[in-house]
Amino acid sequence: MPQMAVNDELEKTCESLQSEDKFRRKRALEEICAMVVAAANDIETGEKRDGASEFQLARLWEAFHRPLVRSLHDPSEACRDLALEALKKFLTSLDCSDKNIVYVLPILTKRLGSQELLETSEEVRLKSIGLLRALGQKYGDRLSSHFDDLLRILARGVCDKYPEVKRASCEAIQELSHSLAADFYQKSDVLIRPILSNLTHRHHKIRVMSVETIGRLVCNCKNNQLDLVANQLAERLFDQSGAVRAAVVEVSGKMLLELKDRYSWWFKLVPLLLTGINDVVAEIRERASELWLQAGKQYIKENEEDSRFKEKLDYYDEDLKHYPKHITRPNLGCREIVQRDATKLLAAIGRELNDWMADVKLRAAQLLCLVVLNVEVDMVERIAKILPAMYRACNDEDPRVVENVELAAEYTGYFVPPQSYLDAAMPSLEEGPSPGHLKVLAALLRGSPREELQPQLERVARLLGQSHLCRSRKPRYQLALLDCCRSLLRVCREDCAASGPDLFAACFVNLASAGGDVRVEARAREVLRSLAEAEGRDLPSLYEERLESVLGSLERSSEQQPEDWSIGSYEFLLFQTCLGEAPGASHRYPQLVRPIFERTTREESDQQLRLRQYILLSSYLQQWSSEANEEDEEKRKKDEELFASFSSGALENVILVGLEWRAGRAPEATRSACLGCLCALLERVSERRDSSEKRLSELGLLDESSTQLRKLLDDDSAKSRLYALRGLVLLFEIGQRIGKLDVEQLHDASAELVDRLEDKSDEVRLAATEALRQLWQVLPSDYPMDFYYVHLQYAMTKSLTHLDDPAERFQSRLMECLRDLMRLHPEMLIDKIKESRKNFINQKALDELEESAKKLLLNNKQK
Repeated sequence: MPQMAVNDELEKTCESLQSEDKFRRKRALEEICAMVVAAANDIETGEKRDGASEFQLARLWEAFHRPLVRSLHDPSEACRDLALEALKKFLTSLDCSDKNIVYVLPILTKRLGSQELLETSEEVRLKSIGLLRALGQKYGDRLSSHFDDLLRILARGVCDKYPEVKRASCEAIQELSHSLAADFYQKSDVLIRPILSNLTHRHHKIRVMSVETIGRLVCNCKNNQLDLVANQLAERLFDQSGAVRAAVVEVSGKMLLELKDRYSWWFKLVPLLLTGINDVVAEIRERASELWLQAGKQYIKENEEDSRFKEKLDYYDEDLKHYPKHITRPNLGCREIVQRDATKLLAAIGRELNDWMADVKLRAAQLLCLVVLNVEVDMVERIAKILPAMYRACNDEDPRVVENVELAAEYTGYFVPPQSYLDAAMPSLEEGPSPGHLKVLAALLRGSPREELQPQLERVARLLGQSHLCRSRKPRYQLALLDCCRSLLRVCREDCAASGPDLFAACFVNLASAGGDVRVEARAREVLRSLAEAEGRDLPSLYEERLESVLGSLERSSEQQPEDWSIGSYEFLLFQTCLGEAPGASHRYPQLVRPIFERTTREESDQQLRLRQYILLSSYLQQWSSEANEEDEEKRKKDEELFASFSSGALENVILVGLEWRAGRAPEATRSACLGCLCALLERVSERRDSSEKRLSELGLLDESSTQLRKLLDDDSAKSRLYALRGLVLLFEIGQRIGKLDVEQLHDASAELVDRLEDKSDEVRLAATEALRQLWQVLPSDYPMDFYYVHLQYAMTKSLTHLDDPAERFQSRLMECLRDLMRLHPEMLIDKIKESRKNFINQKALDELEESAKKLLLNNKQK
């Protein structure tokens, strides 16, 4: 085509770009794009030689670059889009020349970088950023003179509402940070805040890209805002997206390895990477560990010539004798990095352990574990400052936080000598510790080496055994205290025998004050068993050894401060636990137990306490058994003497005193409990069949008891009447066995039992029939029936009158009672039936009784 025709064609195209018809402008731009593409393809394929293609492209540029730049302001989005496409193809195909971009960048800056965004199309903005990226790749550092314009465009681009524009802007920043490294180092701080604003974007891919961009940017700038960057990245460690957290770990690792001034910023960067080691995603944990190891190795390599560090390196001990199991020790470089800024790191962790957000506290607790493992023995200098924060964290409601802080404390115990951490912890422990104080102490003790803890054993045990420290009824506190005892026993084992009394006191008091909490009771018993093993004995023998001092102190307390005793007092709880947990051991010290019962069941004592003590006494008596001593004659005799002495004293000074009648519901309940004690004592005496029976009789206590029981057959409480019935039968059984049965008392009791057949309580009536039956079975062998027949006759007559009772169960029991009474005098029953048969409705029962009596009478005659 002739040159003039070509020029006319180009001029015509330029005129079309100025047309008011947008479709004409669009067609013109499409033609330009086609021409540029054709020329560029010729250059790439090399079809035309001697620079013809380059010349043609340059002519096209010369003709169209101004109209194309003006087209960036075109009202039509499609035209602007085509203009950008043409410009990009031109600029990437032409040789680099400042004059080629002198008009393009200012226009882009005006449209994309001004305070009021002129470019309304998201797609056009995206293509504009694409053009900038292409220019950066093509021109490199030649864009230095336009760097301010680039910054304005990219700063607005990363804040764009369109996610793809944000992403493209971040990619552009990363690319330009390499090609314009010097300019970025001086001026790129203005991009940091805009990029950081994207860290909370709803799309996780944008957050990932922003993290990667900020990492690249920080490594290529002055680091004036690294403090802000580190804080923002730390927040992304809580991101729900694993990809974002992985990006933070990667960026923080790269900064630790590549940042020019990284030594000054370790205290900000190390927590970012170490936190990743505790991530829930295995891949993130592995990558964080890998980067941390690389950072340590790089530090070693960089400081090999440092005399101080070289000395450490030469005498580096790879394996420590006492080190946490299943933990790989960090290399010397890692430890040195953390140790240099340990004070700052621990201070920051201490603040975050008290944060209001649960996840922040958890991350801080996990980070503390890793910091301790890297700081190692240098924790000695810093233990006092971090302990208060650990105490508070161990009081947290989140068990994950508590678990990790306890683990950190345990690691600390591996490296800090017990004397050092005890010197730091003792003041607050002695003032009034919380569960957190004790949990931290327990963990420190767990991590301590036995040979170092043994000299401090007495000091710790004495602290734990102090009454103001071990007397608490809060389960969390109690469990923490018991954990301290358990830690001591696990570490020191047999060495704890010397401090056994203090440890026993701490555990036993918590067992007593558990208040029914199953966890506390189980933990206390577990620790007590461990203590017994440490002393080379079983738990019962441990109780026998230690209980005397406990009961002795309680006995003195009941004498000197009886007003301190109540159902909620530690004195009562301890006494109750002594008798309930160790009945065998407590039975060895009745001389201490009985005075306590006597003083706490007096009339002036608390009514609730009296009631509980009588119930406790009943249980104490029921558990007293001599079976274990049957093989050892000496022990059997000693036990017999102890029981005889205790039973007589308890009956005279505790039980009979409590049987005296007093008005009121509280005294009524106390009498019922007291009667229960009496029955328990008489049952135990009856079962043992030893000297205690005769001793009670010789002291007149059996007769006095019988008198009191007969009085209480009319008590208002049905339970008291039931106990009284049972007690009378037991008394007469004992009297028969020792040959001290008072027949007159038996007759009186029989008459009163017959009256109980009319009791308003069905249970009492049933018990009365059984008691009446048993009472007439304990008659002495020389009982003169002909002389005392009137008493039996009265019992039979009164019993027969109830034969028509509608209650079937009572009627059945009554028939059994009459059959037993009939054996004593069958003729009497036959005569009574004949005399009064017409008065009864239940003729069938009369027939059965009469027939049974006649058979018995016939059998007796045949014999």
